[in-house]
Amino acid sequence: MTADASSVLNAAVERYYDTTLDLYEELWGEHVHHGFWDPGERPQGGAERKEATDRLVRELVAFAGIPAGSRVLDVGCGIGGPALYLAGELGCTVEGVTLSADQAKRANEKAREAGVAERATFIQQDAMTNTFPDESFDVVWALESLMHIPDRLAFFTEMKRLLRPGGTIAIATWSQKDGELTAEETKLVDLVLKHQVMPSFSSLEEHERLAVAAGFDAVSFVDWTENVANSWDPEFAMIKRFEKGRSLMMDLARERGVDVLGFFYAGPLMLKGFETGVLTYGAVRATKPVRA
Repeated sequence: MTADASSVLNAAVERYYDTTLDLYEELWGEHVHHGFWDPGERPQGGAERKEATDRLVRELVAFAGIPAGSRVLDVGCGIGGPALYLAGELGCTVEGVTLSADQAKRANEKAREAGVAERATFIQQDAMTNTFPDESFDVVWALESLMHIPDRLAFFTEMKRLLRPGGTIAIATWSQKDGELTAEETKLVDLVLKHQVMPSFSSLEEHERLAVAAGFDAVSFVDWTENVANSWDPEFAMIKRFEKGRSLMMDLARERGVDVLGFFYAGPLMLKGFETGVLTYGAVRATKPVRA
């Protein structure tokens, strides 16, 4: 992707999250990401969302082995939900970056409200053109943000630069099944990408290959598709509240632009993607080699 095309994509991502910030927070709280359940569990309704989304953060911490007290770069920090856990429960020092100025502002407000502002700060910045020195962090944390970055090999390479020797990268991401897709599967994926302002999906296996190609050690991934699929249950996702009020949706579109409608269209598409096995979800961890 050219620099101009990347700039256009970044602007679209910023606009999407600025436009939908209050909708996500009203419906989903501070965690703008999937929830996590044991296989076979069913969600009990929207009130359970915080418990499930909190658990996803804990699962990623455990899978990646995030040490307490780490210095963490949170790539695509949203409104700061995971960072507040890292700074609060684990005593980490977190610097969050997001393309959305509105998200950064809200995340800083929430850090102050939670009493962790001295350990959690958020700025508007493109993670791929960041201003951090080499070897600034013990951990790079990317929870559902890598899907917005088109050059994923460049991402792994840049994050390796930012990590100290022995540092860890922890990723949770939307993904797609490995291998070639059928025409019908491609159509579904393209619709999800369009409505969620994402350039492409990679398979979990491809993420692993890219991390290895960038020079990481101890690379592994886990498939959490079955654990997170309940997030798109229509009642649990709480989008039904708006779908039943079509006039409200149209008012939002007139007020904020048609991009906001992607928020509502994504749910049924994601549910179908998980049900058909086209879309997947998982976590990736890797370690920067220690110098001899």
